Amino acid sequence: MTEPRDSFRMSTVADRSTIPGPRGLEMWRLLLSLRRDPLTTYLGSHAKYGDIIRFHEPTGAPWVFIAHPDMVAHIHQRNHRNYGRGSLSQPFALFLGDGLLTSERETWSVRRRLMAPHFRADHQDDSVKATRTETSRLLDLWASRADTAFDVCHDLERLTFRIVLSGLFGMDLGAGEDPALRQLTNALTFVSAESFRMYPLPAVVTARRRARFAADIRALDAVVTTAVERRIAEGHDRGDLLDTLIAADLGPRVVRDELLTMLHAGQHTVASSIAFTLYLLSTHQDIQDQVHAELARLGGRPPGPDDLSALPFLHQVFYEVMRLYPPAWGGVREALDDDELGGHPIPAGTPLVFSQYVTHRHPEFWPEANKFEPGRFTEDASKARHRYAYFPFGGGPHLCIGQDMALVELSTVVAMVVQRFRLSLAPGATVKPKALLDLVPANGVPLVLRPRREKP
Repeated sequence: MTEPRDSFRMSTVADRSTIPGPRGLEMWRLLLSLRRDPLTTYLGSHAKYGDIIRFHEPTGAPWVFIAHPDMVAHIHQRNHRNYGRGSLSQPFALFLGDGLLTSERETWSVRRRLMAPHFRADHQDDSVKATRTETSRLLDLWASRADTAFDVCHDLERLTFRIVLSGLFGMDLGAGEDPALRQLTNALTFVSAESFRMYPLPAVVTARRRARFAADIRALDAVVTTAVERRIAEGHDRGDLLDTLIAADLGPRVVRDELLTMLHAGQHTVASSIAFTLYLLSTHQDIQDQVHAELARLGGRPPGPDDLSALPFLHQVFYEVMRLYPPAWGGVREALDDDELGGHPIPAGTPLVFSQYVTHRHPEFWPEANKFEPGRFTEDASKARHRYAYFPFGGGPHLCIGQDMALVELSTVVAMVVQRFRLSLAPGATVKPKALLDLVPANGVPLVLRPRREKP
């Protein structure tokens, strides 16, 4: 990508003043800040410079940050063919290979069509069953910890991991479950750190981390290979996503990439969304009571897909949680040809960064943006708002394939928790987001769960 970036620097000398952004020592300070806390850094830069900002690496190579929904809509939908995933997303390919989150063009299109049927409502029975079964087991465990403070995050990560393994792939790793989950988390942490680094480090400094990452990837590859070989040997036709990937005869590497992609996307993002939902309910007892009252119409049973339309307030809560803590906090694109954004020229080769976390707090669209207010998502309020003022699952052709499945899982788990327990944040605890590839609670979500004595 050196030539496009050099071309950008040469062809836009006169344009540098047209896109505002930090210069000199301020840019160096922001580079360090971006590595430590990209959320606060981009949010503060937006407040200072506006909806389009020019940053640059120590080498002088620039990138452009955008925050206004019109610009987001342009690169995601109106002119999406002109924007590829770009070089800034390459570190994640080290982890996920050429899966649905990292592939492009025809490769992405073929895989999307192949996998899409498994995410339709009529193919979600296995996932719904797995969600109910595994959540019930988890809540029995939590009942044994009632009235004491504990961090719910690891339990939720294990829960969603089991749901994806069982619901999409018909897999049970047994004793290998915890090691595989740990390796996924380690790999995610490594590639997230690599993607935020704007300057090179000597190889000796990163050698140990790179070696650990390579070992984690080898271990995950072995898990996937064993699972695929076992399924082929069994000769069973379960009709799940793993069967579809094997039957498509795309080769073992493709199956590996898509399986790891779905394990990551379907596990980590949903677990974090559940954790942030429980956190916000624990600190807003009035809203928690409203959710509990709405769930009473189910008579104590967990919600099914057919119940979701009858739980409008619960969904307003989820949408507001994902506004404040979007599971995908940001992303990157790269202009393939010259374009224009916000009246500014965007030459071919320009990397662009967008952030749901920032746009979801844009003051033009979100008054009192840091306040937890589910009423923002009534039907009328949502219709009146810019389509891309809120895009937790992305948009355009690359809208998240698992959006509907994730909402069903989120609804089921949170409903079952609230039906059984009253949630409170542990005394003295604070919960803050951390930007990896996904948004996660930085130091967990410590809660106190008290069993509800009355029937919901």
